[in-house]
Amino acid sequence: RVREFIMKDAYTFDIDEAGLDVQYQKMYEAYCSIFDRLHLNYKIVKADTGAMGGLLSEEYQAISNIGEDIVVGCENCDFSSNLEITEVVDTLEEDQSPMLEIELKETPNAKTIEEVAAFFGKEPKDFVKTLLYEADGKIVAFCIPGNRELNETKAQKILKANSMEMANFEDVEKATGAKVGFAGPVGLDVPVYLDRQVLKMKNFIVGANKTDHHLINVNVKDFEPVEVADLTQVMEGDICPNCHQKLVFHRGIEVGNLFKLGTKYSKTMNLMYTDENNVLKPVWMGSYGIGLERCMAAVVEQHHDEHGIIWPKEIAPFKLAIVPVSLKDNEQVGAMESLYSYCQENKFDVLLDDRNERPGVKFKDMELIGIPYRITIGKGIKSGLVEWVDRATKQKEEISLEDAKTRIQQLYQ
Repeated sequence: RVREFIMKDAYTFDIDEAGLDVQYQKMYEAYCSIFDRLHLNYKIVKADTGAMGGLLSEEYQAISNIGEDIVVGCENCDFSSNLEITEVVDTLEEDQSPMLEIELKETPNAKTIEEVAAFFGKEPKDFVKTLLYEADGKIVAFCIPGNRELNETKAQKILKANSMEMANFEDVEKATGAKVGFAGPVGLDVPVYLDRQVLKMKNFIVGANKTDHHLINVNVKDFEPVEVADLTQVMEGDICPNCHQKLVFHRGIEVGNLFKLGTKYSKTMNLMYTDENNVLKPVWMGSYGIGLERCMAAVVEQHHDEHGIIWPKEIAPFKLAIVPVSLKDNEQVGAMESLYSYCQENKFDVLLDDRNERPGVKFKDMELIGIPYRITIGKGIKSGLVEWVDRATKQKEEISLEDAKTRIQQLYQ
C-alpha cells in the first residue's frame, strides 16, 4: 500500500457485449504495453469481481516478495490466477473402505484439529472440520477436509451473500449446543455446505455438537448438505486446472485491473440507449484502472541494488545526470557548461549536479536517485574525454565530448 493513491481510470460504453469485448481487448493490450515499457515483471491473473461485480475481472500483478496478494501460477504452463478464485482440482482418490458404525467418543481438552488428531493418533486429513459463519444475518456451516482451509470468497459466492463473517462464540454455542471447537454436521440444525472432496472420504471424524466429544466413523450419508461445491483454498503443490502439473505461488502487487461490468450499473442507473428498432436497451460497460504510485513502488522493488534505485529510462526523473568532479577546475566547468547548454538548446531535460560537494557524495546521490546514465567530467577532460556511466550495468566508458553529445541525442530521441 502507498500513502497517496491516484488512479488512471477509464470507462467504456458500448451497445452490446461484442462491442465491450472489442474495447476490453484494446485496453488489455494497451495496459500490457504500458507495463512492458515500465520494465515490470508482471502476471495477468483472473480475479474475483468482488464488490465491483460484473462478468470478468483481470489483474496486473507485479511480482514482488513484499506483495500483499498471492498469485497462483503453474510450473509448466501459462496458467495464472488470484488465490481467491483458483479452483482446487479434485485429485482425492475415493476411499474404498467399508462404512463403519458411527460412534460417540469423549475427547477431553481436545478441540482443535491438531489436538483431536493427537488424541486419536490420526492425521488432519482424516477429519472433516465444520466452520460456522454468519451470512446476511443467518448462520450457515461449511464442512471441509481437516487439512484444508475454507476459501471465503468461494463460500460467499455459493451463498450469494452480501456479507459473510465467522459466527461469534455465542452464535456457535447456540447453534451447536456445545462450546466452540466441537461443531459437526450430524444433527446440526443449520444449512450445511459441503466441499466436494469430502464425498470421497469415509469413516471421518467430526465434532459431536457436544462439549468434549467427537464422532468417529462418520460418512456423508449421516447428514444432508444443501449443496456440494469447491469450497477450499488452493495450496502450493496442488494440480493446475489447465495442464495438471504442480501449482506454484508468487507474491504480487496489484498495479492495474480490468473489469467487464456488463449491464450491472447501467441497469441500476437507468443508462439506456435507443436501438435501430426504437427499443430502449442498457449500455454495456467496462472499467479499467492503473495505480500510479503502486507502479512506482513496484518498479523500485524490482529495479534496485545496494546503492539505490535503478529507474528504467522511460520513467526516470531524469535520463541523464552531468556531474563535474571539481568546480575549481576551469576546464571541467567549461565542459560542463558546454554540455549543459547543448542539452538546453535541444530541450533535453538533464540533471546538472553543480553542488559544491565531494565527488563521492555526488556519485552516491546519483546512484541513490537512480538516474539511468551519468556523464562524469574529471581530469580526463584535459585530453578531451569524459566518462559515460551506465547505472544499471555499472559499465564505465571514456568518450570524447563530441561523442557524448551524440549519445545524449540518441538517448533522448
